[in-house]
Amino acid sequence: MQDIMIMASLLVFLNVTLLAILVPGGPIENRDFSKLKGGVFWGFNLFLILLGITSFIVCYLLLISHPHAIFMTQIIAVLYFIVYIIDLAGIFPKSPTKMSKPLMLFEVINTSMAIFLFLFVTAIGHVGS
Repeated sequence: MQDIMIMASLLVFLNVTLLAILVPGGPIENRDFSKLKGGVFWGFNLFLILLGITSFIVCYLLLISHPHAIFMTQIIAVLYFIVYIIDLAGIFPKSPTKMSKPLMLFEVINTSMAIFLFLFVTAIGHVGS
């Protein structure tokens, strides 16, 4: 079972790494978010930062097989999914700059990884109980 928990931890780490690659002004995210109001912009960034930090904490909790690690990972996977889906659907964040094809591809891959993470840890939870 420990090997499976290590794999789950690595999947969470992969998800947070894939999110970090999409930092505005980074190698892939090139849209202009200057039209977002300060509170909305910083609120969303704070949410993403906390999601990243929490993901690293959950990586550790999975490694030590904490009793709530599976549930916490499921929540994180759902949050990743929501972040990517609302962006792919053009709901939020709004930008006058169109989403590039590489960015769209990364977001589709990241959405798929969030789904896979959720299914993987859900399966672990069912096996472990």
